[in-house]
Amino acid sequence: MNGSAHIVCGSPQLWLPRVKQLAGYLIGVDQGALKLIKKGIALDVAIGDFDSVSALERQRIEEKAKLVLELPAAKDMTDCEAAVAHAVALGYREIYIYGATGGRFDHQFATIGLMLKYTKQGIKIRSVDRKNEISILGPGEHLIPARNKRYVSFFALEAMVTSLTLENVKYPLKGYDLAVEDSLCVSNEPLAAMFGVTFDSGYLLMIKSSD
Repeated sequence: MNGSAHIVCGSPQLWLPRVKQLAGYLIGVDQGALKLIKKGIALDVAIGDFDSVSALERQRIEEKAKLVLELPAAKDMTDCEAAVAHAVALGYREIYIYGATGGRFDHQFATIGLMLKYTKQGIKIRSVDRKNEISILGPGEHLIPARNKRYVSFFALEAMVTSLTLENVKYPLKGYDLAVEDSLCVSNEPLAAMFGVTFDSGYLLMIKSSD
């Protein structure tokens, strides 16, 4: 499937980015669907157990969304995970998640695990809020756009990231083995519009922050 899928979750408004027009398949998750509708943004599907909206708000979602997929309150996955699985089932290989941060930390942590799961399947997922862009990189060479973010931090996931090289950043690295517990790569700074990240093995959590 060409194009991208965009998933809007229901984090506090302070953290939800200023979503206006998104070119791609648009999914509203639970209260995230209501927030899109209130902004006059058409969505392709609303998904969730809708336990955080009133009966009147639920009716509004049903009237405005092209499709509503209701999930049971007791289930083996988060609403966000169900939304990602829906997008993947439709063939999307690039997915953006908005509003999954700034609220419950357990949901944020679950989103990182979800991103790692699909990164291993070759699917690109980014989690975006007003201040941060979170993604996971697999082994190889990556040319990363800074996107006006002041800081960039890196963390090893699951196991050591081997032979990590960082270029076009304030604190470059060459062939460094980054352990899971290592905080060396926190608060680096891009020096150009694009910077380079290369490593041989492992999975690398990358967080770009505006302040």
